[in-house]
Amino acid sequence: MTTKFFSASLVLLLIVLFSGCSKTDEATGEVGTNYLKVKIDGKEKSFSDVSARWVDAGNFLEVSGTDSGNEWVTFTVMSESSRVPAGEYSLDDASNFTIVSIYSILKDNAQVNFAATRGTLAPEDAFVLKIDKIDNVSVKGSFSAALVRVEGLNTLGTVTLTEGEFQSAVKPN
Repeated sequence: MTTKFFSASLVLLLIVLFSGCSKTDEATGEVGTNYLKVKIDGKEKSFSDVSARWVDAGNFLEVSGTDSGNEWVTFTVMSESSRVPAGEYSLDDASNFTIVSIYSILKDNAQVNFAATRGTLAPEDAFVLKIDKIDNVSVKGSFSAALVRVEGLNTLGTVTLTEGEFQSAVKPN
């Protein structure tokens, strides 16, 4: 069952990486109450296009922020059996929730991805998420992370996310 869940997590990670990465994404006008701000390697960023959605009947919660399609922060909290509640989550906690976190940036017309997820071989990766408020229509919280870029068993680079804060309307499946 763990292998099946890990495989599903990996597939979800790949879907997130290769979907929604178009340069033609446009703001929907909902940005007024939606925000995602974070320090990336010490540099403060505020993402203008922020969204959250329930996936798999609410067992997965995905929060994404992008800046004109050049830079993205996405994290997904996943459960096999229950809806995602308010609380604190990390990659190495004893909960039944798995987290996938991704930071992507376009450099020289190539997408560079940094990620963290439970069960990776990279000892540097970390992600802590605190969901302060969540219901059927909105989510609010904070996060921090150390995300890694890997090739096989080799770590090619890291990026640090600190003082992350977000709030978003949550879209249904």
